[in-house]
Amino acid sequence: MVVKKLWVMGLILGLLVVLGPVPGLAATAGKFYLLSTGPGDPKYLTLQAIETMQKADLVLSHPEAARKVAEYIEGKPVEDPWKDLWMHQGKIWMRDLHTFKPEERQAIVAQKAKERDDYVKKLQAQLAQGKNIVLLDGGDPTVYSRGFWLLEGMSDDQVEIVPGIGAMTASFAALKRQSSGAGARYVMQTAPFSFFGKQDRDDLARDLAKYPGTLVFYMGLDKMGELVETLKKYNPADLPIAVVYYAGYPEKERVVKGTLNDILSKVDQQEKWMGMIIVGRSLTGPAFVLEE
Repeated sequence: MVVKKLWVMGLILGLLVVLGPVPGLAATAGKFYLLSTGPGDPKYLTLQAIETMQKADLVLSHPEAARKVAEYIEGKPVEDPWKDLWMHQGKIWMRDLHTFKPEERQAIVAQKAKERDDYVKKLQAQLAQGKNIVLLDGGDPTVYSRGFWLLEGMSDDQVEIVPGIGAMTASFAALKRQSSGAGARYVMQTAPFSFFGKQDRDDLARDLAKYPGTLVFYMGLDKMGELVETLKKYNPADLPIAVVYYAGYPEKERVVKGTLNDILSKVDQQEKWMGMIIVGRSLTGPAFVLEE
């Protein structure tokens, strides 16, 4: 009797393999992972990141990012979601939206949102089939990540974030300093387009200058001159400032230090993207300031 039951069970399992999923028998839903690959070198990958990539059924990634982790995704299908979603008429539409005519902008936003929604529906169909999808993102995926624009069409229970080392962390490691040193009362991460805003362009620069703190700027090299001149209006000229180029890339990483008064004469005027700008006494002051 036992042998007969085992034979029947084996027959059923064999049929399932041959015939595939049985209609009406729901598969366990897959997960969508937004995964950090670190700021540069693959050595910054976490164990969790490696384990997640290895169980992926589909990898979403820019080709360059995929090459960085090639040994962990070998044999897996790789798709670049940004090739179409991120581009419009040869421009990165979200960054360059201001360069289009005012009457075109609303239509562009609506068009790209529809394209995103249609793409997410395809991904959700795969998740419903039990497939795991991994979207690779550099640095900290919760700081200025385009991945979250893609996630707007998904529910929280479908998504898992795999954290990692961000560019700010790698920058302070290169500087051999802590961001909260020299008695800093705050550490702020921002970008020039947010720091300046649309109306009162000096409001944050003016108000934050009242308190000792550390300013960290992403995507700011092309606004370096404007940024420095604005900060000089409200801060002493000897306020330390540094640029960390290619943070986390061992062969390219480079640190340039100076003050608001002289940094513009020291920086690489050609590099407009791969650099973090850091401002504050934490760059030169003591690690700790003990108050009585």
